[in-house]
Amino acid sequence: SQGTVYNNTICYQYLVSEVSRKKERDLVSREIERLRSSIQTVCRSALPLGKIMDYIQEDMDAMQNELHTWRRENKEHGQALLHEQRVTDSAVEPLKAELAELEQLIKEQQDKICAVKSNILKNEDKIQKMVTSINFSSRI
Repeated sequence: SQGTVYNNTICYQYLVSEVSRKKERDLVSREIERLRSSIQTVCRSALPLGKIMDYIQEDMDAMQNELHTWRRENKEHGQALLHEQRVTDSAVEPLKAELAELEQLIKEQQDKICAVKSNILKNEDKIQKMVTSINFSSRI
């Protein structure tokens, strides 16, 4: 009877061990399947990502070329602007001198007008005094 109990115990331990190993194998199998699925998802995502990376490089090259074109055009327009500014300045310089001369002539004429007005006022005052003097003399 002791041998039977011993055999039953060994048989039970063997069965428990077998069940435990089967559960472990199932668990490992499920984990492997989950990893396989994740790897497939990563692979499906990597291909479009690789194509996007190719397009990004092409886009970066195109943008660099466009930036170079705009910088060159900006430099050309800047030089053209400086040239036009010099042409304008040289064309305006004689006009500025003529304007200064005209302003000086205007000032001189204004000074003469002021002097004439002053003389007119003095003469009017003299005439007024003379008329007053004549009126005063004729009353006497």
